[in-house]
Amino acid sequence: MRKNKHYILHTILSLCFLNSDAIAGTVKDIIIGKVIVHPFAQDQLEVGSNIQGNKSSSSPSASGPHIRNGVRVNIANQVRIGAIWDFGAAPGGQMRLFEGAASYTGLKHFQFSVGVFNPSFGLSSMQPRGDSIFPERASVSTITRGLAAGANRQAIQALFYGNYYHLAISGTAGTAGPGKDGNQRAIVFRSVILPIRSQSFLMHIGISGEWVFQPSHKSSMEGGVSFSDTPENGDGLKDKYIKTGNILAKSAGAFGLEGAISWKKLLITSEYYNLIVNTKPNPTTTRQNFYGWYVTAAYTLVGKARSWKATSASFTSPSCDQKDSLFCHGTGVIELATRFSQMDLESNDISGGKQNIWSLNINWYPLDILRLSLDYSHTKFYRKGTYNDFDSILSMFQVYF
Repeated sequence: MRKNKHYILHTILSLCFLNSDAIAGTVKDIIIGKVIVHPFAQDQLEVGSNIQGNKSSSSPSASGPHIRNGVRVNIANQVRIGAIWDFGAAPGGQMRLFEGAASYTGLKHFQFSVGVFNPSFGLSSMQPRGDSIFPERASVSTITRGLAAGANRQAIQALFYGNYYHLAISGTAGTAGPGKDGNQRAIVFRSVILPIRSQSFLMHIGISGEWVFQPSHKSSMEGGVSFSDTPENGDGLKDKYIKTGNILAKSAGAFGLEGAISWKKLLITSEYYNLIVNTKPNPTTTRQNFYGWYVTAAYTLVGKARSWKATSASFTSPSCDQKDSLFCHGTGVIELATRFSQMDLESNDISGGKQNIWSLNINWYPLDILRLSLDYSHTKFYRKGTYNDFDSILSMFQVYF
């Protein structure tokens, strides 16, 4: 009787997901001779709200912050082309090119890329949103990748990688999209090694850096940089509590360390970054320093733990350790995670605020391309005597393949 109930439930859900067996276990590629076309989707719906604290609570708010679709094409294992369109955050977001790049992969252990893509920088930055542990990145990752790396970036990159290493250097310009200035110029690098790698244990150590030697500027304005971010779980508001405003700058950069330990089904990751801004001459100071860091721990309760990818030097989503494409082990893949992060944008005569966030998260994958998350965060925010302390909750529905 119990088996019959499970079979009936499996059948109903298969029909509800448009015959999920046909689309799960990787969406089918289109193969034409030596050309392989892989469909791409990264669509995300979030509902979040402040629930208590000395900051007034908010009504639940829904948004589609990431709606990206396109294809990635592999030509004879020699050339890879990405063509992905960002339909803009819903509601009201602007559409733009998310990825438009070509890579030569015909030389073993090397990859040369040019176009609009995400150059290698930082562990969290290189994890696609479909593989991320939390619905949104820690603020330090969001802020540093936005300086000279991150998605939509016009770049050229040389990558050398293998089972135990990842070395990349990139030259980057501005980001693609409406209202963006492409006259920024920067150098980005990343170096990662795995000193220990076995079937049950892995150690990841790396450094990343970026240096903007020509800040973005409009013809009528001097060059500058700015740093800001919303609360990490998108609390249903969109307020940026930490923000520096525009800083007139001759140059700017971010340098940091990244590390990870994977043991059986447990994964611990961490990054630390120092941001430097060489400001235009003024009466008080010529250099501003900011910093941020995070520590994350994730444990796969049901399914196969996250694995390391050499091309991005990051970790994949947990997956099913059986052949089931729907409800792995009868429940689906389940992962629990916690994170503590800090971002400090206070420096000399600039008061951008200081933010501490502790979060808990559960990820559930009923299908390998479908993810539902529930995130709770406790945020503390300080700026020039102003203090905010509040709790928030975020739920996420995501389709990724």
